[in-house]
Amino acid sequence: MEILIIFSILIITSIISFISKNLKFVSISTTCGILVCFLASVRFIVLIRQSDSIAYFGNLVYLDSLNVIQIFIITSVALIAAVYSYRYILNEVMDGEISIKRARIYYFLFNAFVFSMLITAVSNNVMGMWIGLEATTIATSFLIGFHRDKLSLEAAWKYIIICSTGLIVGLVGIIMLIYSAEYGATYVDFSWTSLLQAFSSSNGLYNRIGFTLIFVGLGTKVGFAPMHTWLSDGHSEAPSPISAMMSGVLLNLAMYVILRFYIIVKSFPGLGNLKYLFIVFGLVSLIVSSFSMLKQTNYKRLLAFSSIENMGIIAIGIGFGGFWGIFGALLHSVVHAFGKSLLFLGAGNLLSALKTKRIEKVNSLVRLMPKNAVFLIIGMLIIVGSPPFATFFSEFSILNAGIQQGHYISAGIYLLCLILVFAGFLNIFIRMIFKNPEGKEYVKLEKDNENIWPLVLSLAFVVLITITFSNYFVTILEKAVSIIGI
Repeated sequence: MEILIIFSILIITSIISFISKNLKFVSISTTCGILVCFLASVRFIVLIRQSDSIAYFGNLVYLDSLNVIQIFIITSVALIAAVYSYRYILNEVMDGEISIKRARIYYFLFNAFVFSMLITAVSNNVMGMWIGLEATTIATSFLIGFHRDKLSLEAAWKYIIICSTGLIVGLVGIIMLIYSAEYGATYVDFSWTSLLQAFSSSNGLYNRIGFTLIFVGLGTKVGFAPMHTWLSDGHSEAPSPISAMMSGVLLNLAMYVILRFYIIVKSFPGLGNLKYLFIVFGLVSLIVSSFSMLKQTNYKRLLAFSSIENMGIIAIGIGFGGFWGIFGALLHSVVHAFGKSLLFLGAGNLLSALKTKRIEKVNSLVRLMPKNAVFLIIGMLIIVGSPPFATFFSEFSILNAGIQQGHYISAGIYLLCLILVFAGFLNIFIRMIFKNPEGKEYVKLEKDNENIWPLVLSLAFVVLITITFSNYFVTILEKAVSIIGI
């Protein structure tokens, strides 16, 4: 029933945004619709704490701890982004940057983006999942190019070409796995549950090749280096609430899909070494992003490379394995979603007030925009894994798992990159927030008070997860760890 309500509401709000000419009504209806979806996700968490899984519509929709985490992230970050979009889009209309018609298109694409992500998360059919993931590519490509200037259109084309190519490669891998599952089996459908049962009689070579293609193809969507080249441009040029959703939600979702296939193939004897795909690509992503962040001159691109770094951290945790490695990876994916949303929305406030993305042109934020400066500092501490936030525990858990599992060199590289990222972020944020060029006076801007509540909401979610991950939320995380397997 809750699933039907979620998708019905998103269809209704999409239709409203398409036909209504009242922008405030469109915005409020979208926000209220997403709020109902969020409440449904909380209901799912309560249900999954009591039972291991729930199936709807003849097993077409399947819920367990692993995808309930994704549903919670999708609806929570979408709610924050919807609240932020109200003032963000209204300001762009009043400033003459976009028309009311373009604003309505934005909300239509926003709802389509959320709809396609939820389809991907809840589908128990591998082709339904792939179609949902491709639909996110179509929706977000239009959102990246929303402002229709040269840079945004270039970023949108780059994104759709690279990610669609990756998804096609992933589709070839999916077809190989399905073919392999049919090897010796009497009947196999396209559901996760059926494939998992059929893999006891599958073909090992096809499994290995198929999963490698899936990992590399869908890894393009995750933002793994060296397939990451679309990400810095796409996140930099997209509207700030969309950047928050792409970084905090979409990358996680693509990782979730890879994990679903990993759960299937790792059960086959002799394929345990596929975990090294996670370690190698995670380390490469971590190294590339950490050194790239040190030389960034655009603060939105800085946050984009930080997203690559955090996807690398999550991949390394999965690759290290063990309870603490996977637990740390899952916890990190949740907290990163809200921490990165906080930073991207804060960056959107800076861009709205200062009209520049250049780091060297942003100075003395502590005087110009003190409220936003405080949230940016907190957001930075969350993302770099400083105590008392849960990211400290998640990153430490992954490091501990690496040492316990004997991956000493990988753990050392991982730790070194975390230190580099901390130093890079600290250097850039100190300059942006506290640097005060001589002879220049700074007066607090009125825009400092605009769109603060979405930042408060993002921080509230981080605090909530930090407080509850070791008690209430731990049940969901532990069940998700057991699904992936240690």
